[in-house]
Amino acid sequence: MSQADELHAQQRELADLQQDFPGYRIWQEPMGGRLRLVAVRRTPGTSPHTLVTTDPFELRSALANSTPSPDPS
Repeated sequence: MSQADELHAQQRELADLQQDFPGYRIWQEPMGGRLRLVAVRRTPGTSPHTLVTTDPFELRSALANSTPSPDPS
């Protein structure tokens, strides 16, 4: 896979994560020649607060098991 193809795949995965988990702000950060994914909750009470990993599958799994914030009503 070329670097351009790899970059496109990473961008597509990031966009998919952002669409699938709108309760989290998700972005990529460079870290020692690699990219890490960071997810931070948008709403107080949602758990976990923050996730950091280099593995998009690990992030997806953790976010799929997240606890939404309690309903204020």
